Amino acid sequence: MLSLLQERAHYGLEILERLRGEAGVDLAEGTIYPMLYRLEKSDRVRSEWRIDESGARPRKYYALTGEGRRDLKAQLSEWRRLASALGRFLDRETKR
Repeated sequence: MLSLLQERAHYGLEILERLRGEAGVDLAEGTIYPMLYRLEKSDRVRSEWRIDESGARPRKYYALTGEGRRDLKAQLSEWRRLASALGRFLDRETKR
């Protein structure tokens, strides 16, 4: 989720659609908002209400904070380290 928000601010259902479509993560609609709330409470994201150009109802948009960017950088580093270690472990069978 933090990775999506580093691109630009998104509203909740847009985040959900992108996670489902691009990441293949099947989340229920009811799970995204508690996650966003916790991220906002921990200062990883900030939110603001906006009215789109179409004049539709207001939507709450979420954007990454400086703390969120730092956290994302650390998580990406750890994820890449773990993925590399697991890759080496799994490849040991093919090297025999």
